Amino acid sequence: MSEHFPRTDPSELLRFRDSIYASDLLICAVVYLDFFTVRKDSPRSLAEICAALQLASRPADVMLTLFLAQRLVNKRGGRYSLSALARDYLVSGTPWSLVPYYASQKNRPQCREFREVLKTDRPAGWSSTGDGRDWLEAMKDAQFADAFTAAMDSRGAFLARKLAAKLDCRTYRSLLDIAGGSGVYACVLAQANDRMAATVLELAPVDRATRRSIESKKMSGRVHVIAGDMFKEIPEGYDIHLFANVLHDWDYESARRLLEMSYKAVDDGGMIAIFDTHLDKSKDGPLAVAEYSCLLMHSTVGRCYSIEEVEGMLSSAGFTDALVRDVAAHRSVITAKKK
Repeated sequence: MSEHFPRTDPSELLRFRDSIYASDLLICAVVYLDFFTVRKDSPRSLAEICAALQLASRPADVMLTLFLAQRLVNKRGGRYSLSALARDYLVSGTPWSLVPYYASQKNRPQCREFREVLKTDRPAGWSSTGDGRDWLEAMKDAQFADAFTAAMDSRGAFLARKLAAKLDCRTYRSLLDIAGGSGVYACVLAQANDRMAATVLELAPVDRATRRSIESKKMSGRVHVIAGDMFKEIPEGYDIHLFANVLHDWDYESARRLLEMSYKAVDDGGMIAIFDTHLDKSKDGPLAVAEYSCLLMHSTVGRCYSIEEVEGMLSSAGFTDALVRDVAAHRSVITAKKK
C-alpha cells in the first residue's frame, strides 16, 4: 500500500456523491405528496403522517430527518410542523410558492422511484439501473460485487487512514472486520498495529474480490479472508469487531441483531468499533448525513442511524462504556466494551 497520503481533504467530494439523491426526495415530497401543503395546518407525529399519506415508517423517517436538517420542518414533543421557510415557499397556491418550479423536475426517474419506496418500503434498483434488483440482490452477481467493492475501496483509501489515527488498537491482538468489503480497513489497521492480526468476514462472491483487493495491497500475509454470512454466524476468537459502513445497509432490527451476535462472539474484554455516518442525537443533522441517508433509503433496506440509536443497540446487546469520536468526512466511530 502506498505511503503517500495527500495533503488535500476530499470530504466535500465525498459529500457531493453521497448527497445526490436528497434533492430528488425533496422534489418527490413537494410534487407527488404535496407534503407541505397537506401538513400546513397542525403538527403531526411520524405515525400520523404515515397514516395520512399512506407512507411506510422507515422511508418517512428518513424524509423527515432530511427536512429537519434542511430547516423545512420543526420538531417538538415528537410532532412535526412546517418552518416559516416551508410555509412561504413550499405550500401550493401561496403568492411565493415554488411548487411549480419543483414540479418541472418531477419526471426524473429517481423522483418517481422515491414515491414507490415511500409507499412500499421496497428499495429501488441500485443507481436507478431499472433492472428490478435492489442492492442486496445485486451483490449476488459477481460483476456487480466487484464493481461495488472497488467503489467502496476507493472511498476507504482515505477514510481507513483517518480511522486508524483515531481507533486505539494497541492492546488488542486480533481484529475481525465484519462485512469488510475490499478489506481496506483491515489492511490499514493491521499496518498501523504491527502486533495485531486481521481477518475479513465477507459473503460470497464478494470474498473473491476481497482476496484480490488484499493481494493488490500486498497484505495477504497479514490479513486473511473468511467467506460467510454474518447473519448466520460471526466467528469467535477475536478481541476487536469492526463494522465499517455496515449497519446503515440494514433495517433497525437487523442491525440490532448483528450487535447482539457480535457481543456473544467477541472475546471477553474485547471491543466493538462502529465506523459510519451518524446522525446527532436529536436526528436533525448533520445535513450531510441526512442527505446520505436518502441514498441508503432509496437503494437498501437501511438508513443512517443516530448516535443515540446506536448506543441503544449497543447497550441492549450488553456492551458498555460507549464512546463517540469524530473521524473525517462526517464520519464517526462509536466504540464499546464487552466486560
